[in-house]
Amino acid sequence: MIRFVSNTIQVHVAAYFEEYQVYKFLLLKRSMHEVVYPGIWQVITGTIEGNETAVMTALREVKEETGYSPLKLWTIPYITRYFSPKHDTIQASPVFGMLIDPVNPVVLSDEHERFEWLHLDLAMEKLVLPSHREATKIFHEFILASGSQDLFEIKHF
Repeated sequence: MIRFVSNTIQVHVAAYFEEYQVYKFLLLKRSMHEVVYPGIWQVITGTIEGNETAVMTALREVKEETGYSPLKLWTIPYITRYFSPKHDTIQASPVFGMLIDPVNPVVLSDEHERFEWLHLDLAMEKLVLPSHREATKIFHEFILASGSQDLFEIKHF
């Protein structure tokens, strides 16, 4: 019997590039040695460990995979869903958006081999997974390009 599980998160990292007057999105290319989705471009994902909250997991995963800490953190009004044939589960994941300072360099973990900062349209072309594309658009529309940043902001993290 298929089980419903919610122990993963998805994080979309953006930065404002003053010289271009635009937000760009950080995409990571998975290493070819990864068993799941080798070589695809993706946003940050991760699994909740121990007694972590989803917010704590988002912060830890971003730090582990990029070296970044947020300037701002938002909950995105979207929940991703996917089926895991390995575990016979339907997974529901909360989605977060993070604004970082692009002056600091990206420090990749072994899980990824490359990164790129991309405009929204180019990010849409590179992202393979539908939930990553959809959540990136929602992050842009409902938070970065709107006047509603405060509505979804997580103030204490």
